[in-house]
Formats: sequence, structure tokens, C-alpha cells
Amino acid sequence: MAQKTPHRIPGLVVAGTGSNTGKTVTTLALLCALRARGLRVHAAKSGPDFIDAAFHAALTGAPAANLDVWMCREARACGGEAPLRRMPGGLARIFARMRRPDADGRPADMLLVEGAMGLYDGGAGGAGCTAQLAALLGLPVLLTLNTHGLGQSVAALAEGFLRHRPAWAVHAGQPAFAGMICTHVGGKKHGEILRQALAPLTAETGVPLLGLLPREGAPQLKSRHLGLVEARESLPGLNREALSAWLEAHCQVTALLRALNAPLGVVPAQAAPASVTDAPPARFFTPRVRRLKAARRPRLGVAWDAAFSFCYADLPALLRELGAELHFFSPLRDAAPPACDGLYFPGGYPELHAQALAANTGMRATLRALAKQGLPIYGECGGYIYLMRALRLNGRHYPMSGLLPLTCLMDGQRAALGYRAARALPGWPAVCAPGLSGSARPLRARGHEFHYGRLEEATLPNGCAPLWQLSDSQGAILGPEGCRLGAAAGSWLHLYPEGARRFWRAWLAGL
Repeated sequence: MAQKTPHRIPGLVVAGTGSNTGKTVTTLALLCALRARGLRVHAAKSGPDFIDAAFHAALTGAPAANLDVWMCREARACGGEAPLRRMPGGLARIFARMRRPDADGRPADMLLVEGAMGLYDGGAGGAGCTAQLAALLGLPVLLTLNTHGLGQSVAALAEGFLRHRPAWAVHAGQPAFAGMICTHVGGKKHGEILRQALAPLTAETGVPLLGLLPREGAPQLKSRHLGLVEARESLPGLNREALSAWLEAHCQVTALLRALNAPLGVVPAQAAPASVTDAPPARFFTPRVRRLKAARRPRLGVAWDAAFSFCYADLPALLRELGAELHFFSPLRDAAPPACDGLYFPGGYPELHAQALAANTGMRATLRALAKQGLPIYGECGGYIYLMRALRLNGRHYPMSGLLPLTCLMDGQRAALGYRAARALPGWPAVCAPGLSGSARPLRARGHEFHYGRLEEATLPNGCAPLWQLSDSQGAILGPEGCRLGAAAGSWLHLYPEGARRFWRAWLAGL
């Protein structure tokens, strides 16, 4: 029986000439404008960014995917990675989840992907960059040009991006361009200079200038050490009506939608603001769970609250597809986790909630008792910190759950940032799934690190062992990482779900 081809949905990738070009503001404004027109949009973020994706989910009312060309494949041995000629299977699975209809059966009217860094910035040779992602997905690019301090030179900047032919494009293809938007425009005179400078290039390439977004009136999004201040804190103060009107006034949204063959919606005289008291949207994708031969489905407790919210939207779907039954709980509010076969603590901001986490002594005591009983418990980044003995922050000492005899020190200095290829070290995970046990093929995974916490201990204490042997995206070996003691384990590594499918299958098999 032939497999159903997902409904073709028009889409767009918002990319930039570099970081801080205005991609995020443009994306959020466009989401608000499309929502105000009555259009249903499914959004995604390129690369490993939990915070921007949370903004997308909150503004669209639908799960927001993280699409990453490099992390979606299982890690290979260092070096010698073949060039991509087609969309990898892991990326195709996530993209298919993104295109599924909502819970009410209605498909999206449009797909919107926010890029990362500059359009051609990625791993070795630009592999995995936003441009390559757009080419593999078959979505055109809306190029945002940071024009602060630029006049006629904007034409040279734009021409370089439109005509650039990177080496990977020989295999993956070159992305198409839907249009250009100038950001950080100083005023009417500056805007007219930019328009005149880009007119010959527009006439020659057919790529239109669709917007001149002024600095004046642009929304200001506050940041902290891991990126933007989270959506749950920022959105109550964000005037969505004003953001939509600002974009409609300075960008040809209708012309953009026509070029994409997307529905135009109804342009309101005044966009209706979304209530911040609405129930939060479903943050996670709904899985297509196959009937398993085994009747037992392991119960997995997943930490989820303001301290632990850095979880890819497709991870719960993948875990359910692999057979797990998920039960969410809050280490901030609950006295104990639910009765489960294992516990998972995703990343987040435990440092912002250190006092409340330390004060929940009932939860911490229960976790220690469960660890002594041999319950498998795994934490990533912020979850790793919570599994440690203590957190030292701004000269203060906060007790954590104490499952691992480690202390996390946060001194305001970034400890790590980048893609990671991981090879599981002996004994991790303790139980391998059928087909993996005794296999000569090592268990590998991909993910990323981005954290300010570091271990106070120079070496792991006696009785502890590392989890992974890490390499960067260039294949350079970084050394062992993570810590396990008994059935409790933690790592700074954020695993990308489709790049770690074999790991999750093996870890769930031990529950």
C-alpha cells in the first residue's frame, strides 16, 4: 500500500546576513500578522534553539519544530562525512510532523522557518546552514539585510548573498529567494537610498524588495545569558496588535503571500490582540504510535515547569513512538514525581529557580530514595545541574537533589557552545535494546552544548563514570563528558531526538 504524501503547504524561511540582523523580530512580527489575518501557521527554528521555538509555539498555538541538518543524522566516526544529496531521514520525519494537521484536523495554511546566524553559516564548509536547510526542504528564503550604517553598499551585500554558490550546493541544490527585507532602517531618506541601491539587482534577479523595517518603533526583546528572555515572561508585555500593524505598515505582506501561493487571509482594520490568559498551546507533537508486540509500555516521568522547559517539541513524540508512556511533573511544585519506571529531566533555567528548587525538600528526598532503589534517572544540562549535590551561584550555595556527588559553579563565564558528536562509553546506557547488545557498531548520537555551568571538581569522584566521548562538528575529539553513579546519570549534552534515536531506544529498554 502506497504511503500517503503529506499535503503540500506553502512555506518560507526567514534568514539573515548574520546574527542580530532582525530575523527573530521579523519572524515574530510575521507570525502575529499572519495570525491577525486569520491564517493558521506552523513554525520552526533552524538549529538548537529552545527559546525562539517557544515563542513560535506561543504565537501560533501549535508545536514548533527545531530543524537541523547536521544534528538529525547519527554521528559517524570523525571525518569522512559524505555530502548530502537528499533530505536525511531524521529531518524528513520532523518535517512530516510539522506538516500534519492540528488536533482539530485542519492543516496549516503556511509553514514559517526562522533561520540561525547568517544564511550560509554552519559547520565545515557551511554544511548544515540555513541555506542548505531551505534547499533540502524546498522552501524559498526571505533575506533580512541589516542596513544599519549602510547606504549604496547594501547592493553589494545583497548581491553576494543572492549569487553565492557554496560547495555543498552542488549536491543539495541552491535555495530560491522569495524576497528581501531591509532592517534597522534609519528613516525615510535612508529607506529611499536603500530602495534605489537595490533596484538594479531586483530588476536583474527578480528577487523583490518587500520591506523597509525602521529602527524606530521596532519591538525590543530582552535577553539573558542563554538567549532571549523566555516567552512565558516576555509575551505578556509584547503588544501583538502593534507588532502586526508595524509589519503590515512597512512590509508588503500581501505581495509575499501571493509569491508563495499562500492564502491571503483577511487584513483587519485593526489586528485583534491575543489574550495572554489563554491556555498555553500544546508544545509537543502528537505521535503516530505503532502497536507494539509487547504489552508493557514503560512509564517515563518527564520534568516540565518554568525551571525545566528546554525540550524539543518532537522528543515526546519520538519517545512515545519508541513505546514510552509519558507522565509530566514539576520539580518546583510537586512533592514527588509520579510512580514511573524512569525519570528524565530536560534542560532549562534551574539557576533562575535555585531557591525554590532547594526549598522543595520533599521532591529532593524522594529522588534520593528512588535513586537508591535503582530507578533509572537521566538529566540534560539544566537537568544535570539539578541531579548534582549543589549549585554555587553569585556566592550562594543551593542544595540540589544530590543524586550525583558534584557541584555546579556558575560564575557568568560561558563554559561551552557548539555541535557535538557523541559516542557512548562502555556501560552507558546500562541496557541495550535488541539488535544493539553485543553489536560491533558503536552507539552514537548528535546534539549540542550551550551552558554557563561548570563542574567545581577537576575529576569525577570515585565510583562515577563518564557517559560520552565527545567530538565537535569538525571531528576534533573533546574528551569524555557526563557522569553516572548507579542508575542516575547526567550530561551537559542536549541530545537532538532524531540524531539520538538509537540511544533513546537503548535507554528505554532498561526501564
